[in-house]
Amino acid sequence: MTRIPDAVAVASLDTHRLIVAVPNEGPAEVSCNLPRPVAASVLRQLADGLDSPAGRCETALATGRPCPVHDAPTSPSRALLDAGAEAAPGAARGMAKAQRPASLDALLSYVAATMTHEQQATEEPPALTVDDVRDALAFNAGDRDQVLATLRDVLLDTTATRTPEQALAAARILLEAHARQIAALVEAHHRATRSRWGLTRSTRGLLTGYEGARKIVTAYAAGLADEQALAEGAANEQVEP
Repeated sequence: MTRIPDAVAVASLDTHRLIVAVPNEGPAEVSCNLPRPVAASVLRQLADGLDSPAGRCETALATGRPCPVHDAPTSPSRALLDAGAEAAPGAARGMAKAQRPASLDALLSYVAATMTHEQQATEEPPALTVDDVRDALAFNAGDRDQVLATLRDVLLDTTATRTPEQALAAARILLEAHARQIAALVEAHHRATRSRWGLTRSTRGLLTGYEGARKIVTAYAAGLADEQALAEGAANEQVEP
């Protein structure tokens, strides 16, 4: 028959700064609203206290009894403040002198690994992807200069990390769009000139030059698009098993 506890304590981060729950089965659960170095120091001080109630100062080690100065009872909130002020030295002294129980070391190792993993997951910024650049282009489609507005947004987005390959991909996409903008401007000027002056001996060379410039710029844009397609294809092949 399952034992029914005499009392159940309910704790939350509204009333507590650090909560560690160790069930009979399964991993420990950690909730914390302290800075991580402070929380780690609190756990280490708890481990030191469980390992040796007599304390770690010279007086306690010499007499074998709790030191009236260093081992005097303190309030939990005061202990947390002291832990924040003496996190590094206290941890170093405790780890150098203490031989903790193996089960306690396992718990502390698990808590430290969990907090480190959560911190890395929280702090790791997202990478700049080609989809981000293309989405920004689509978002700025109604802007007076779509590519210029998108370049501004990409340069201002300092939260996203970018490797040289990702930066090169963003440059290809933006330059391709810019080249197609220029080609469209040349084509519009070609049509306007022909509509206004017609195809005559004096305008034939000018119109031919416009058409040649449009083809050159369009070919440049197509080349950038082909290079980017090849780069994305190679990247996808490396990801696939």
